[in-house]
Amino acid sequence: MYLSTICSLAASLAFVSAAPTKRYDTVDFTFNGAGDAAYTISVPFDGQSHDTDNIISISSVSVPSDCAIDISAQCTLTTVDVDATLVAQGPGVWTIGPPSIVISSILCTETISTPPPSYVTIEFDGANPSEGASFSLNIPLDGAAHNVNNALSISAVVETYGSIDLSTNCEFVGVNSNTAPAAAPVLSAAGSGRWQVGPPQTILSVACFLHANPGH
Repeated sequence: MYLSTICSLAASLAFVSAAPTKRYDTVDFTFNGAGDAAYTISVPFDGQSHDTDNIISISSVSVPSDCAIDISAQCTLTTVDVDATLVAQGPGVWTIGPPSIVISSILCTETISTPPPSYVTIEFDGANPSEGASFSLNIPLDGAAHNVNNALSISAVVETYGSIDLSTNCEFVGVNSNTAPAAAPVLSAAGSGRWQVGPPQTILSVACFLHANPGH
């Protein structure tokens, strides 16, 4: 996310060198204490810790209201004694709890870290999914086998999250897996997020992993 396109930034100039370095967006942060006590510092979103050099006890922090950033998700505030908790109070304003704490440094990054998914939604398609021969299940990405509990013969599976490869990250056990291992379900890519199941059969259980299953 390039903050320069969404809010007024503090300009920074750099000398031209033979080996140019990355220039990070910089945002003015205002730290507010009791009464009129406040100070403002320009913070680069470079992933580095920057000292505030101020001992005022702070109750809230703000940025220009046209800045589309989330301080609680993109920044880490280091305090003198206790950990700070940020609560959004409106455009560009966050209160800090507990109140009246000294902020010694701040670290901000350009992007918001998205937590990995905890489950994958799998659509199980029979011969005629358009006529209702399908169902969906949320399968936890914990590597444990989860029962499907549906006798429908499955011809294809679809992953709706968009980032899990069912052929490498999941293990499907079908009715033929134990009695006829050679006829256990095999997944073949059939488009984005879709795999054909061969041979078609009832799926008894599914185990999925966040990363590729080492057994595949």
